[in-house]
Amino acid sequence: MPPTPRPRTSSAKGIETRERIVDVAVRFIARNGARGTSLSDIATEACVSQTGLLYHFGSKEALLNAVLDRHVAFTEQWLWGDGPDPGLGIVWIIARHMANWPSHPQDDSVYNLIGLNTVVLAENVGKVTDLHPRLVEGYRTTIDRVAATLRNAQKRGEIRDDVDPRLKAMEIIGFCYGLEAAWLVSPTIPVADAAAQWAAHQTALLAPESAASGPRSSASRPPSTPS
Repeated sequence: MPPTPRPRTSSAKGIETRERIVDVAVRFIARNGARGTSLSDIATEACVSQTGLLYHFGSKEALLNAVLDRHVAFTEQWLWGDGPDPGLGIVWIIARHMANWPSHPQDDSVYNLIGLNTVVLAENVGKVTDLHPRLVEGYRTTIDRVAATLRNAQKRGEIRDDVDPRLKAMEIIGFCYGLEAAWLVSPTIPVADAAAQWAAHQTALLAPESAASGPRSSASRPPSTPS
């Protein structure tokens, strides 16, 4: 059963304190996992008392859910920031996002959010954990949304008719999880090159035969990046 939400103060100071606590929690959990991080650790680093932390969040589970909310917002921004239906172009959106990873040193906010996702997933593989139902729901929602944009692309003729959009969506998310873990273990790997090669391969593999030998549509070209 989810924790009872605590009243959230609307004062600027209260909001700033909540955000600071979540910032610290993200950093600690990305480094040590939720199980290896205590509320006392987070409170000390965030310069609040443990009582003050509990005033804002009520329980460790509530704080963990706030941390996951932060990750959801991060994912929403980079994956769907260009619009709700990028079609086949979603593979290049993913590649563009991954190409930015090497510019983020260990312990910065993006690095921590990526690490957080990998660590929390690993800690909650079993069905007996409090966060497991939410993680399952989040995974299924992401698969549904990616499958929907691939299905729409199929209707527009961007993708071959024999492709199963849901299975392809599962494959895409699996690739993302795998490269995330590899980069966290070894941040010097050529992640940008790997992601670009993967996106180009997916574009060629999924495009209808008539389009595969001709100019690529705007949906299947790499998005331009600001100079």
